[in-house]
Amino acid sequence: MMKNFHKTLTVIVIIATFTSGCRSTDEYKKFAESGKVFAEATNSLLDTAGQIKIKTTSEQVLKSRRDRAQVNGNKPADGIVNTYNNLSEQDKKRLSLLNELRKHNELLQAYFSKLIELADSDSPVRTEKAVGNITAQLEGSGSKLINLSPIKVDQLSLITKIVLDSRINGSLRRELEKRKYTIYREITIQEKVLKFISELVEQDVVTLQDLQEQRLLIEPLKSENIDENEWSETRLTVLTQNAQIILAIDKASNNLGSPRVVMIK
Repeated sequence: MMKNFHKTLTVIVIIATFTSGCRSTDEYKKFAESGKVFAEATNSLLDTAGQIKIKTTSEQVLKSRRDRAQVNGNKPADGIVNTYNNLSEQDKKRLSLLNELRKHNELLQAYFSKLIELADSDSPVRTEKAVGNITAQLEGSGSKLINLSPIKVDQLSLITKIVLDSRINGSLRRELEKRKYTIYREITIQEKVLKFISELVEQDVVTLQDLQEQRLLIEPLKSENIDENEWSETRLTVLTQNAQIILAIDKASNNLGSPRVVMIK
C-alpha cells in the first residue's frame, strides 16, 4: 500500500559523478539540490508518520474511556489515566525514533554536500576534517537508530565489492576509500528503519480509520438526535482519509531525489 515509502535508499550504485575535473560547478549544485529535495521529502514523510501515530493513540484512549464508562456505570475515569500514560509512552518512543532518523538523514545529506565541496576544493584539509566530524556523528546516530528500533544490520550483508572509478583521484578518492563501507552501512540502516516505519504507518492508518468510523459514524447513528448533513460529511472524511494519507505519502516519496553514491570499475 505504501510501496513508495521505503524506495528511498536502495543506494550505493555509482560514484563516477564526482570524477575530479570532469564535472562543472553547475552540475555539483544540481547534485546538492537533489540532496536537499531528498532531505526535505524524507522529513515530510517522518512528520506524517508522527502525526498519524498520535492521532491513532488519541482514538485508542477515547475508545478505552468509552469502554470503561460502559462497564463501570458511566465512570470512565477509573484506570483511564494509566491507559493514557501507557499509550503516550509508546508515542514518545516512536517520536524519538522519528527524530533520530531525521537527524541521521540530515547528517547523511551533510556528508554528500561535503563530498561535492571536496571534489571542487583547492585546499581540502579543512573540508576533510569536517567530513570526519560529520561521519563520526552519522555513525553515532546510526547506532541510536539500531537501539531505538528492532532492525538488525547483518555485517555479512555489508561485504559488498565497491570499486571506485579509476578517474577519481586526490583527496576525494582518499575520502571514498576510507569511508565507503561506513557510508554503505549508514545508508543500509536508514533504509531498514524507513521500511520499518512504513509498515507501522500502514497499521496505524487502518486502526485510525476503524476507530474513527466507530466513534464518529456508528455511535452517532445510535443516538436519537443526529445532524444528518454533518454526519454525511463526516462519513465522507473518515472513509476517504485513508486514501488521502496514502496519496500524500506516495507524493512525497515520489519526490525523493536520493543522492547516488556510484562505485564502478
